[in-house]
Amino acid sequence: MLDSVGPATKRDRQTTSAVDRKDGMASIEQVKAELAQAAEQCNATTGQIRAAIDGTEQVISRLRAVAAGTGHPAIAEAISRAEQSKQRLVEAATVLQGSTQAARQYISILG
Repeated sequence: MLDSVGPATKRDRQTTSAVDRKDGMASIEQVKAELAQAAEQCNATTGQIRAAIDGTEQVISRLRAVAAGTGHPAIAEAISRAEQSKQRLVEAATVLQGSTQAARQYISILG
């Protein structure tokens, strides 16, 4: 799809979908709809992060099983890095949930 500037990307179409009036202003209902879609996308992404957390927990369990009886620094580093990864995923899910809550709060403020 070409517009006067160049090819429109999927993101361009998504970010401009709330603004379709001639004056460039979105209605409150359009803003609320976009916020609701963003909140739902946050929920979906949070679910994906939780799946990654589960997968990382499995990795950690396997590494610990392999590490039983050995004190090699390489396996200890692998476990440590996997645990750091899991913690960062937990943090990402928590922050994203906060984003969802803030978007939904703004929806309720708009009425």
